Amino acid sequence: MNTTRKPLSRRAMLAGLGVAAAAPAAVYAAPSKPLTPIGKLWGEAEALRGQISAYRAEIEAASVNGVPGWMRLGGEANRLSEQRYAKMIEILNAPAKNVDDLKIIGQVSMDTDILNGARSWAAERFASAALTLAA
Repeated sequence: MNTTRKPLSRRAMLAGLGVAAAAPAAVYAAPSKPLTPIGKLWGEAEALRGQISAYRAEIEAASVNGVPGWMRLGGEANRLSEQRYAKMIEILNAPAKNVDDLKIIGQVSMDTDILNGARSWAAERFASAALTLAA
């Protein structure tokens, strides 16, 4: 009986990475409490991150001087990344309803795509949300 294992193909590894990256989105798929608009957007953004993982190498190779590589690419990598970025901007524009929303806004404001683009604006939105919740 031969017990040697075959190495995983690149395709199998990418599929596994996509499933692992989409796992955080699964947490939002069946919540124990109703989702806020920010929670729903976060789940959608994380699902898109899972789909984008198949293009991660291309995106990293196209990244130059802090400009995210997806902005330089066309096709599916750009389309998915644009959708994810739009979700993150929607999150930063949405009012925080609770501490979980504030955590999500904090994560979004520290995302690489935001830090390489709308960093100051994102920091201001996070501070504004924190002050609103503290009031």
